[in-house]
Amino acid sequence: MKYFTYFGNHLINAKLPDTSEVYYAKPPLPGIKRAALGEHTQRAFENPLEMPPLRELVNGNSKVLILFDDNCQPFPATKKPDMRQIMIETLLRMLYSYGVEKKNIQLMCAVALHRKMKEHELAYMLGKDIMDEFYPDQLRNFDAEDADQIAYVGHTEKDEIVETDKAVLESDLVIYVDMIQIPLNGGHKSVAVGLGTYNSIAPHHSPHMTSESPHVMQPEGSHMHACIERMSRLIQKETPILVLEAAMNGAIYPFHLRYVGKPNRDCNIAEKVLKTFTPATLSLLPESLRYAILKSVRTDYEPIQINVGDIDAVHERTLTSMKDQLAIDIPRQFSTLVFGLPDMSPYAVDARINPVLVVSDILGYVFNWFYNKPIIKKNGVVIIMNPTYEIFHEEYHVAYKQFYDEVLAETTEPFEMQQKFQEKYAKDAYLIDCYRNKFAHHGFHPFTVWYWATYPLKYLAKVILVGPKEPRVAQRLGVDWARNLDDALAMAREISGEDDVVALTMPPFFYANVGG
Repeated sequence: MKYFTYFGNHLINAKLPDTSEVYYAKPPLPGIKRAALGEHTQRAFENPLEMPPLRELVNGNSKVLILFDDNCQPFPATKKPDMRQIMIETLLRMLYSYGVEKKNIQLMCAVALHRKMKEHELAYMLGKDIMDEFYPDQLRNFDAEDADQIAYVGHTEKDEIVETDKAVLESDLVIYVDMIQIPLNGGHKSVAVGLGTYNSIAPHHSPHMTSESPHVMQPEGSHMHACIERMSRLIQKETPILVLEAAMNGAIYPFHLRYVGKPNRDCNIAEKVLKTFTPATLSLLPESLRYAILKSVRTDYEPIQINVGDIDAVHERTLTSMKDQLAIDIPRQFSTLVFGLPDMSPYAVDARINPVLVVSDILGYVFNWFYNKPIIKKNGVVIIMNPTYEIFHEEYHVAYKQFYDEVLAETTEPFEMQQKFQEKYAKDAYLIDCYRNKFAHHGFHPFTVWYWATYPLKYLAKVILVGPKEPRVAQRLGVDWARNLDDALAMAREISGEDDVVALTMPPFFYANVGG
């Protein structure tokens, strides 16, 4: 059977055994249109869940800190105007009408240890009016290495250190505007991680949190999320936090590209023709042009719901509404998973995906996108299809390049690299300077994404990379290599004894409810 999927910046029709199953996301649920976002936002702030209305939380003397996500979510980038622009413009009008003075309002992008957003990226997200009014004096990226601006909050009951930006503790109200694409994000993670330092993020982004439990991508049953919640509750004792969460639908593709994420049975004749001929057409284009085409796509995401209020009350509704969009039923576990990976990652916005992120995207994200148990059987096989070029963005992925060249050259085992290399990278003066001043991910960041693969690296019998022309890249990543998909399937068959294959078509993204 044919499996229409990504192969980096290419689309291909891969050949799978006839008995294979291919699963797709649900069609996008109806969302709130841009024209109605302001009205819905205002109504949500006027009627928050388990907190007083916004007008009762502020006055003429209030200092207000408005936090918002970086461009990791939703990703890929949305069409203009960005939803955050409309929501924050609405919020600012409300604050002014309640007597809050402009001089007492700060806006901050909660980048945590991600790369900082550039001025043009902030302008795309927030719009000209907000930039003109607040940037740069009252609008900035969080800086986890700015010692003068970091405040100690305390230690949790499990002795985890909690640090955050001083602006949180100096504000009368913190408001977080959050676009939620998957259950990994939002809730207690927003402020506690978004404004977290290395000292605060290291305890929960650790292989100890994921070695025995696969739950990273959702709060339920997750040691990582439990740690984050402990930290968040300490911060809540110091400052009131009001959150806005907008749960996204699955409208990743604009109209003319929706066929990419649809099963053939749901495609019209024109879309079926496109699926047949797109791979051959793309093959005629140089890789640089295919890359430019994919990066130019702007998504049609819309919120299913917008809720404002207390973190717990709001996030419960967010998770419920997202389950309506994301959850698909898969009747049983399979022995082999095949996945065609696009040149796409939340940590490669405006950049090519690098080899470290290839492993992270599949084993850290896709493997963990389930509600109850993995799609793959214990001692199963994952086959990744991606060309996996040894390309590292010169600004953004400085630490990733060093991690690939030095750490992975010695070990791919999460606990060993944590012991030997983590502190060195986290405290490296050059990497800190790159993070603070040159738009690079923090030196600790490549470790965090590798740690999310801790459980699947133990759980799976084999991970096979199909795409590189020679095995060297796979060897550096600690996985097996196959020259083509047929060879990879034969290797998997030797382990399982049968062609028990499942393939996933993403994006759009989904989470599995696995039966059996």
